[in-house]
Amino acid sequence: MSNFSVNTESNNDIFIVRSNGYLDEGGGAAVFEAVQKNLPADCHKVILNLKESPVINSQGIAQLIELSEIIVDDKGGELAFVGLSDLTYGVFKMVGLLQMGNPFESESEAVEAMR
Repeated sequence: MSNFSVNTESNNDIFIVRSNGYLDEGGGAAVFEAVQKNLPADCHKVILNLKESPVINSQGIAQLIELSEIIVDDKGGELAFVGLSDLTYGVFKMVGLLQMGNPFESESEAVEAMR
């Protein structure tokens, strides 16, 4: 079992989630829980910074799909992905996550685009 951590930050009206480590089912659940517990009710802009999680397995992807559907479809929010590896980018595109949120190279680019 690898070490996995997630932290969150509110940047004005943007909620930032940063993961670190192998994003498997447990990691996906940790990201999901961090958003559910900490996302301010009036915040509808979310950045998922996955730069430090270059490998995401199918269970982790499933958790991110569910979370993305809640943010975008249920809450009518905006979603951005930061730091996707080439492999992760391809998977996100294939499973439709890039239709729910835009990819950015850096967190600062994502923040600027969401302002």
